[in-house]
Amino acid sequence: MSAGDLQLTHIALVGARMAAFGPYGFTDRNQLALRRVAPDTGDAPLASLAEPLLRKTLAAHLPVWVHNIIADPDFPQRHKLLMPLRRFEGELLDNKRDPVVACVLSAGFRNQTLDPLHLPQAMPLRQRCALLMHIGVWQEAYRTLEAAVIDLLALHLNEVARWVERCRDPDHASIDIE
Repeated sequence: MSAGDLQLTHIALVGARMAAFGPYGFTDRNQLALRRVAPDTGDAPLASLAEPLLRKTLAAHLPVWVHNIIADPDFPQRHKLLMPLRRFEGELLDNKRDPVVACVLSAGFRNQTLDPLHLPQAMPLRQRCALLMHIGVWQEAYRTLEAAVIDLLALHLNEVARWVERCRDPDHASIDIE
């Protein structure tokens, strides 16, 4: 599976969330090609976090997890994690004319941040209202994806934590393509 197979998902959840990659030095989806990005999950090991804090920490880094799941063939439990991503891709394809989905894809293609669930206060009121009127399709698809990915990451937390530690080593930042 290549990033091209889940291109709309990568555009919507990475391109439209490029601010999540700023702390790692990335401002453009193209810069992420063949790169792993180990999320900064704080000083405490993931396994030591209480369940609510663990889920919140994993959710806060969803764009980074999604990028790695799509791009890294060695991501832990990738075969299971691709299932909710494929469902989300199908939702995007089925609803690409939905105003919110179309806006997110447009923003993501241009590497401009747009999170419909947390619209910026600086956005013109008319645009905010137009997006909020049609938020249902996006909200349901996103929340379903988020829950499924977070559940699987939490279930396989030890493998994920080892992957994060290995990826923090600069020698493992690049993805080897055979």
